[in-house]
Amino acid sequence: MLHSRVGRVTAIAGLLAVLFALMIGLGTITPTPAMGDYPGGNSLAQHPDSYVGESVQVTGTVIGTEPVEITVGYEYAANGEYHSGTLTITVRNVGTAVTEGESLQVYGTLGPELTVTAENSVSVPARNYAAMYLVSALAGFWTLGRLVCGWRLDWQTGALCRREEPLRPIQSVLSRVQEVRA
Repeated sequence: MLHSRVGRVTAIAGLLAVLFALMIGLGTITPTPAMGDYPGGNSLAQHPDSYVGESVQVTGTVIGTEPVEITVGYEYAANGEYHSGTLTITVRNVGTAVTEGESLQVYGTLGPELTVTAENSVSVPARNYAAMYLVSALAGFWTLGRLVCGWRLDWQTGALCRREEPLRPIQSVLSRVQEVRA
């Protein structure tokens, strides 16, 4: 089946259909604390009073330190309407010192007026995100370079094939520089 172009296209279309179905199906699951899936920003924005006294887990940016306040983004669709924005949540009993701009993940019990009494919290300095994105971008470019240099696309079969002679872009640039100097 996968030896013909029609077979490969059919297999890819089938996999994409399964991916789409899983995306829709898993996107409709409600929080299940017994399974470790606690209500977060989206659930609190929809029905804040229904989770008072229950365990919640939220992640947001610290906007105040006395008392600790975080903004939590949310987006959800209800009754055919799309809703998005931010909630300001007051966090009590934070075990570590936090500064404005940090990301704070809090697990605790929701109280009235969007107040969470933290049982556990983790803060991440804002500069860690910049380092994470930089390292991820470098790894992505390195992987793309390895893919382009070692593999080629066979347009007749639609297959990815290993190159007989891998491309050496750095060596070709160095040899051209030497030719220009000579």
